[in-house]
Amino acid sequence: MEPNKPPFLCECPCHSDLSDPGRREMLKKLGWVTLGSMVAPHVLVAHTSSTCNCGKPVKCPPPNVVTQPGTVVIPENIPPLKVNTTNIPPWKGGNKPPIGDPGQIPWFKGQIQNILKNGPSFGPRKDEFLPYLLIRAAAGDRGNRPVDPFWESPDIFVVPNQDAASAPPLPSTFGGIAQAGAPNTLYAHVWNFGKAPVHRARIEFYWFNPSLGITQADANLIGAAWVDLSNRFTLYPTWVPISESYGQWMTQGCHAIVRCPTTWVPTFENNGHECLVVRAFEPILDAVSPSQFSASTDRHVGQRNIAVVQAASPATIDLNLNLGYPVSPANAEVEVAMDAPSAMDWLKLYSGSRNPGFRPPTSSVTAGFSTPILRSQPPPPPVFKPHVKFHQHCEPLKVAFHANAPDLNPGDAQVLRLRHLNAGKVVGGYTVVLLKK
Repeated sequence: MEPNKPPFLCECPCHSDLSDPGRREMLKKLGWVTLGSMVAPHVLVAHTSSTCNCGKPVKCPPPNVVTQPGTVVIPENIPPLKVNTTNIPPWKGGNKPPIGDPGQIPWFKGQIQNILKNGPSFGPRKDEFLPYLLIRAAAGDRGNRPVDPFWESPDIFVVPNQDAASAPPLPSTFGGIAQAGAPNTLYAHVWNFGKAPVHRARIEFYWFNPSLGITQADANLIGAAWVDLSNRFTLYPTWVPISESYGQWMTQGCHAIVRCPTTWVPTFENNGHECLVVRAFEPILDAVSPSQFSASTDRHVGQRNIAVVQAASPATIDLNLNLGYPVSPANAEVEVAMDAPSAMDWLKLYSGSRNPGFRPPTSSVTAGFSTPILRSQPPPPPVFKPHVKFHQHCEPLKVAFHANAPDLNPGDAQVLRLRHLNAGKVVGGYTVVLLKK
C-alpha cells in the first residue's frame, strides 16, 4: 500500500455490526471490502476515498498500544460529567447586591435555586481551589494551549554519563545532551499554578524514537517519581531538599525538580537523538488521560525533541523521523524553517548563559526531507526538499531528514525547526541545532 493512495483503512462507527451475513453482502454491493476475518467492533474496512459511505470522513483505526510497565489503564466507558463553567467566578458574577443591601438574601436564594435547577457553576479552572500542574513548553509559559513550538521544553534535563542511583538531587547541568550507549539521568522541573497544594503527583519519564508526532503507541516508559507541591502563593528563596517514603526531590514551594529513579541508556541506533516526554498529573484532582501525550494541547505533558550537532566542519545530520498516527486521512506536509539562534531560548540552558552569544552562519545551510514512506519500506533515493506535501492515510509513516552546514565559524549556530502539519495544524516538531565544535 502506497502512503498517499487508497485504499484507506477505516474503523468508522457505522461498521460496528458486520456479524450479519445480509449486512456484509450489502456492504460488498456498496463497494466496501472487509479485511481479514475480524468481527465487530474491530472489523477494518478499506475505502477507495477518504470519505466513508455513511458520509463522514474515514476514521482511522487506533494503533496498537502496549501497556507500559508500572501503569494501569482503566477503561472509561461512561463519558465524564459535563460541568457548567463561566469566565467569571460565581462569587463575582451576576448583579450581586453590595454588603448590607436588602436584596442580598433574595439574590442568594436565587443563586441556590439556580444550582438546584442547573447544577453548580464553576469559574475559570485557574481560579478553583484545585492544583494546576504544568510542565512548561517555554520560559514564561502559564499553561495556555495550543503553543508552537511545543517540543523545546526548558523543564526536561539530561545529565550524560551519570547513573540515576548516584546522581545528585539537582542536575549538574541544565543543557546536557544524551550520550548514546552510556548511562544518563533525567530530571523534570514541575510547577503547580493552582490555588490548592498537591500531594503525591506522579511524574512519568518516557523516550521515543525520533518523531514528528508523539503518540502513546510509540511510548517507552523509563521510570516514574512522585512529588508534593505547595500552592501557587508559596515560594521559597532557596531549594529545599525533601525526602519522603515515596520519593526525594528539591522544592521551592510551588515548583520542584524531580529526578527519574531509573537510569536511561539511549541506543547507538539513533545516536542519542531520541525524543523525551515527561507527564505530570494527580490522578484525582488534576488527572490526565493515559493516552494523552500531546504537549501542544495539554499542559500536563512536556516534550524535548532537540538534537545538537557539534562538528568542526562540516556539521551534518541524518535523521529518520516517525510521523504520528492520524485520526483520519488528510492532506499533510513537512517543512523546515531556519531560525536565528536568538529565537531559541533553550540555547541559554545549553550554554549556561543568559546571553549565549551564538550568531547565524554566514555560509549557506542546506536542509530538507525525503518523500514520506511507510515505516516498513526501505528508504527512498536521497532527494531532499525543505517543504514536502503529501496525503497521509491511516498507516504509520516515516520521513528522512538531512541537513548540512559546510563552513561554520566559531560561535556560529544554525537552528532548524522541523514541523509536521496535518490538515493545516502543527501536530509534531523537532529542532536541530548545528554548532561549531
